[in-house]
Amino acid sequence: MSLSTQEKETQRPTIGIDVGGTLVKGALTHLQDSLSYDSIVVMLVTESENTPNPEDYDRHAIESFILRWTSAKPDEVPSGWQAQVIRRKSRQISKDHVVSDKGIVLRILVFPTANLEQVVSMIAAQRPSERHIGRIRVAATGGGALRFRHDLETKLDIDMEMVNELKAVSYGWWSDVQDADTVTYPALLCNVGTGVSMISVDKDGGFERVSGSGLGGATFWGLAKRMTKFSSFNECILAAHREGDAGRADTLVGDIYGVKTSKEIGMPADLVAGFLGKADSENITDSDIAAALLRMVTNNLGQLVVFQARAMGIGSVWFTGGFFQQHVADVNRDAGTSSASDSAPVASVGSIVQNAASEAVNFWSAGKIQPLFSPDASILGALGAVAALSSE
Repeated sequence: MSLSTQEKETQRPTIGIDVGGTLVKGALTHLQDSLSYDSIVVMLVTESENTPNPEDYDRHAIESFILRWTSAKPDEVPSGWQAQVIRRKSRQISKDHVVSDKGIVLRILVFPTANLEQVVSMIAAQRPSERHIGRIRVAATGGGALRFRHDLETKLDIDMEMVNELKAVSYGWWSDVQDADTVTYPALLCNVGTGVSMISVDKDGGFERVSGSGLGGATFWGLAKRMTKFSSFNECILAAHREGDAGRADTLVGDIYGVKTSKEIGMPADLVAGFLGKADSENITDSDIAAALLRMVTNNLGQLVVFQARAMGIGSVWFTGGFFQQHVADVNRDAGTSSASDSAPVASVGSIVQNAASEAVNFWSAGKIQPLFSPDASILGALGAVAALSSE
């Protein structure tokens, strides 16, 4: 049965993009009046009977592009890209503050900002189908969205509705955790992308940037590219986890005092005295350096958020941002695993980074401040941009 024009508009997906300094995050969202899922389900396969039929609406070239890659097999997705489909319940809040629970299907495409020009050319070169539609509105956020706005609007035939970056992240997180039992307000968000922003969010979604740092994801990956031979972020993180020993690259207390004296002065011998202090040693590996870089960046994050949480008098911190990306397909490829169903579990890139950040928070707070992670930690900007515009 064909859909009426009104039904097509109701089912038309909404597009949100977050163009960061390192990654571009795109979200194609379909709202449904009902959803047969009792909890969050993340799938790395694409089509199912519950996914809106792409033929039920006329498509824009951007929609076709996202549909293409999120419908591809995992091994067909370019290295360094992430493509996934998420199905869940979503809380929608109208401009009149009317709350309604709907089903939502999210098609997520993430790729390096360095590939943006190539991606724009690929989308612009797509031959319009008979059902290709004209100019559409796209919710956009991130510094790159502002920087490249003219080119993106001109070449892609879109109107970009800009959303403040901090508002997008805050609103995306706030919408994402409405039903979570662990949320207390004011909440502290530590958003780690190229750099770091710490944001205070109140119970109504109001936000304020309270602190930040230039030592974030770009620092880790920039140093990793300079100091190692790893060709992708995922490969670097996985090698650090599997084979890396940060203690071989860092100068430890035990290196200075010796193990026995360290105990006598009451300091652990494996405590870091100087990050990368032994980076010029002959016997260290790229994996050791990667592990040390990860420890350096996450340790700094842990120290900053603990100090900020104490200043605000709160007992938890939420980590968000592209630094905590997760994608099983890329993890399996980089780890040399042929199938996600293999008997041996493979640690995800996101979980490795999350664990490192959690350890740092636990260390600096002596276990008194709880590190928390949103289910959509790495794509909240794109999702929040859509949610923010939908609420207006």
